[in-house]
Amino acid sequence: MGKDIKIFRFILLICVFLGIALNLTAQEYRLGPDDILKVTVYREDDLNRTVRISYDGNMSFPLLGKVKAVDCTVVELEDKLTEGLGKFIKSPQVTIFIEEYGTITVAGQVAKPGSFHLKGRLTVIEAISLAGGFTKIASRNDVKIMRDENGDKKAIRIRVADISQQGDTSKDISLRRGDIVFVPESLF
Repeated sequence: MGKDIKIFRFILLICVFLGIALNLTAQEYRLGPDDILKVTVYREDDLNRTVRISYDGNMSFPLLGKVKAVDCTVVELEDKLTEGLGKFIKSPQVTIFIEEYGTITVAGQVAKPGSFHLKGRLTVIEAISLAGGFTKIASRNDVKIMRDENGDKKAIRIRVADISQQGDTSKDISLRRGDIVFVPESLF
């Protein structure tokens, strides 16, 4: 039981420190498919709207048609829309707010399995922490990330107990939107 408490404290400590870093990296967040954005153009109410980035990486916007939004930061997309709208409107002022982020899923032997919004950088250990941590029967060294890379299904094995015991956070993989973190049941 003492070992479990130490692991939990270590994970909690990492999450506190990384929570501070997440606030800093939120400005660097790269937009992706399924993110929902609220776009406001100052004094142009008919252009204000909520849009979803499609799986091909584009969003539709009046006067501009399809605009590539995937992999842009909010500031980069604001600049892109401002430049495009500048051909039709004098000195447009565009503001973008992310209403909903893409998600990852945590399933299996965690306290609260479910989908979680991916805001900035999120690692496997942080995702498991968001899901309430491991259950008593979780196999901590057989955690798998199921990922779709360019149409290819891929499973990545993560040895979470080893990471937390050795303190080597470099092996704690960053998650991508659409990833599924699966924590299997221990065999004994």
